Amino acid sequence: MQKLLFPSLLIGSLAIALFFFLLAAPEENSNYKLLEIKSGRGFREIAFDLYEKGLIRSPRVFLIYGLFSGSAHQLKPGNYFLSAGSSTPAIASVLARGPVIEAVITFPEGVTLKDIDKILSDRKILPAGALVKFSAAKNLEGFLFPDTYRFFLNNTAEAAVGKFLNNFEKKAKPLFRNEKGEMRDEKLREKLIIASLLEKEAPDFRDRQVIAGILYKRLAAGVGLHVDATITYAKCAGAFLTCEDPKVYRKDLAFESLYNTYLYNGLPPGPIGNPGLAAIKAALNPIESDYWYYLSAPKTKKTIFSRDLEEHLDNRSIYLSL
Repeated sequence: MQKLLFPSLLIGSLAIALFFFLLAAPEENSNYKLLEIKSGRGFREIAFDLYEKGLIRSPRVFLIYGLFSGSAHQLKPGNYFLSAGSSTPAIASVLARGPVIEAVITFPEGVTLKDIDKILSDRKILPAGALVKFSAAKNLEGFLFPDTYRFFLNNTAEAAVGKFLNNFEKKAKPLFRNEKGEMRDEKLREKLIIASLLEKEAPDFRDRQVIAGILYKRLAAGVGLHVDATITYAKCAGAFLTCEDPKVYRKDLAFESLYNTYLYNGLPPGPIGNPGLAAIKAALNPIESDYWYYLSAPKTKKTIFSRDLEEHLDNRSIYLSL
């Protein structure tokens, strides 16, 4: 009897050890994956969904644990971001509690850092000012790529910024590479500044390319850029969406700020918003022309180009007096 007892205990110990091994997290890192549980989805089907996504080591062990823990009949439908670094009990506990409420937010092209901060705080994603405070020393204006994002309520500024920057790396950064995949010689930040100006100056892509050509030509000649949107950015303290009076008046041309491209030649210190793909492409693909000036007709939003100052002043009297 004693000879038979030892192998039985050994097998039992190994089985218990294997069971606890299969309860452990399948990965050491915290790689998050989306799991959607549709209404009516069975416990067994959910177990295999988790296994196929690499979130658990064993669907059978998940089933056994669910039955003994009582969580098998408590799993709730919804969308979950689950970590492959979580154990089976932790995964089951999350699914039993139900999905964390999410917000889907679309940020328009040209939105500024402070605009994003306001939007996120209004939607209860972050406390007011959290994004601005987190970004203070990081110069993130221009790199918070405008797009549609999913956020958990009561998120962290670090997590929110991570979403923007990862998307920038994925969608915008490749535009700055040549055919061999190497980074172009152009300075990325300078091109982003130009793109942010184009985003505010004209909606049409070809017009943006022509404006880009004008801006580069004026930079090379040491002539002021004279971009009204830079004054708006300065006098509205970087918040276009909440600015009470974004219009630029004659008196504003003397507004003291390094962002005032009427007062200071060269590029402003940084982007005046976060440009979208079209504006970035226009900044990287300027069109050369004989033009030195341009303006936007208020009613039609059409861009009117001029070859010299005299023609520009005539166009101002025609279009800006309407």
